[in-house]
Amino acid sequence: MDPKKLKETAQEFESVFIAEMLRPMFDGIKTSEMFGGGNSEKVYRDMQVDEYGKAISKAGGIGLADSIMREMIKMQESN
Repeated sequence: MDPKKLKETAQEFESVFIAEMLRPMFDGIKTSEMFGGGNSEKVYRDMQVDEYGKAISKAGGIGLADSIMREMIKMQESN
């Protein structure tokens, strides 16, 4: 597999992990019914948290992508 593709896959996994770790933080935020709330806001907030995860991962993340990439390379070498 292409090293660039491996890095992208590992980084994508890390961004999903980060987003899932951030999600509970945003679940506790209540919005005024006058200016927000409802199903549309929930959908938007979920997309926003996903984008935060991508941005954090792209900016260097938490080091998970590097570990995942090393393990993916090991798995390929053993085949």
